Amino acid sequence: MAKRTKDEQGSKRRGPDPRHFVQVARRPSLGVEVSTGRAWVGVDQQVGHGSADALFALTEEQYAAALAGEGLGPFEGECWRGEHDDLLLFHPGGGSWYPERWSPCRARMLPPRFEGELWWHVDAWDEPADSARAEVSRRLATGPDGTADRVFRLVGDGAHPRPAALIGGLPPGSDRARARAVLGDPVEAGGDVYAVEGDRVRLGYADGGLVEIALERPAPRPLPEGPVRAFLAALGEPEAGPAFREVARLAGGTGRRWAASSGSPRRLLAFDGGVEVQVEEGRVLSARVRLRADASGPAYRHAPDLLPGTARPPTRADFHRALGLPSATGAGTDLYRYGTRDLLVEYAEHDEHDKHAEYADHTEHAAGTADAVTAVLRGTSAPPGVHRWRSGEFTLFLDVLGRPEAHPLVAHVRGLPGVRLTLRRGAVAEVEIGGRGHRSERFAAFVDGMPGEPTRADLPLGAPTERGAHDDLWDFARGRIHVHSSDGTAVSTVTVRREPPHGLAVRPGTAHRDR
Repeated sequence: MAKRTKDEQGSKRRGPDPRHFVQVARRPSLGVEVSTGRAWVGVDQQVGHGSADALFALTEEQYAAALAGEGLGPFEGECWRGEHDDLLLFHPGGGSWYPERWSPCRARMLPPRFEGELWWHVDAWDEPADSARAEVSRRLATGPDGTADRVFRLVGDGAHPRPAALIGGLPPGSDRARARAVLGDPVEAGGDVYAVEGDRVRLGYADGGLVEIALERPAPRPLPEGPVRAFLAALGEPEAGPAFREVARLAGGTGRRWAASSGSPRRLLAFDGGVEVQVEEGRVLSARVRLRADASGPAYRHAPDLLPGTARPPTRADFHRALGLPSATGAGTDLYRYGTRDLLVEYAEHDEHDKHAEYADHTEHAAGTADAVTAVLRGTSAPPGVHRWRSGEFTLFLDVLGRPEAHPLVAHVRGLPGVRLTLRRGAVAEVEIGGRGHRSERFAAFVDGMPGEPTRADLPLGAPTERGAHDDLWDFARGRIHVHSSDGTAVSTVTVRREPPHGLAVRPGTAHRDR
């Protein structure tokens, strides 16, 4: 592989990079640089001890073929060997693993039937005009100064700039048989409307060939009755608020609050009763209910009551009978859409009796029975299997920083024994433990596994960002953790704050890495 340090354009550039790279597909990584409309592919490169993608320009024909799953032949290998450096748009290095302006495509909760730019337009629906998703949608469809629509012409004046890339494998001129091969069966037999997650795509034809793609959104369904309603009702609501507390009650009430990393604001609340809740920025994003035990934990303790009148474990027929036909189906998963809330039901696709015998209650789990139910906000990626880096109250203290005093999460933290909150202009600026009694209780809960009388070496957070004779500081996405030791060894206080403390005798430590 030829060694490169910078792309040719970047090496001559001064000031901010005006280019904006939008990812459309993940494997391989494909997308568009929207200031020029040029398509690209990511080719893995070694960067130090890791790897990242260098981005090489594609022709429109190559881009459309890759989105359709036809591959790029030897092109990626040739790029890796340095045979197409004239097409290099970006090369990782110098501390930059991604371009300056980078919009990744999100992981979809329902496995998609196709790849294509249409997903960005689906996700931008109902987003504020000044949101990042809305901007990407506009620029993909019409360029930086145009206005995106939900009707995309594929031919003639005003046609989409890359018509074959809206739905991979469905270029202009495709017939109805090709549409069914890519999108599955239409919503109504013989029709031209297809389910795309909870939305609809209407195809328009002229002389038997595809000329138009239109997005439509059905009227929302009312929330279902029964216990499953509580999990849907909590979505978008504040953590520690009434709707969240009802989910916590159903889930067992106790569990662990995990951080994925020091750089991520997403939290995973793993309850003892078979429920996992993901939260971010003080609100609930998703709630996943396990209907059978597996390596991640036990089954939901109220599984027989989730859908009243159904067997345990419930089957696909049980869900269809209770909830009606799904809004969309894909890869063993049904999606039910209720306005801004989605319910995904995952099913066993083959007999898995005794597959998890060491965890399960030995109830037979045959093909077509439900594995799990996930309630998630529409347009949100909340896949299971979130990395569990560290858990404890430090995540809670970081997450209340900047929150108004009236937020339910702030009230919850204020009620913990031994916690001191400092507010500035009505919002939380600092959280301190160790100075108000209950030291061993709070220290042991700060990071799960810490002793009640910790030394500085007992903080399992990796190397401090800054370190002094009596103080350690760690930088996190939502704030800073400051550990003070009066004698230089034993922890005296821990303060979680938004702004760095002033006047400390500290020096930069080893670069912080999650461990």
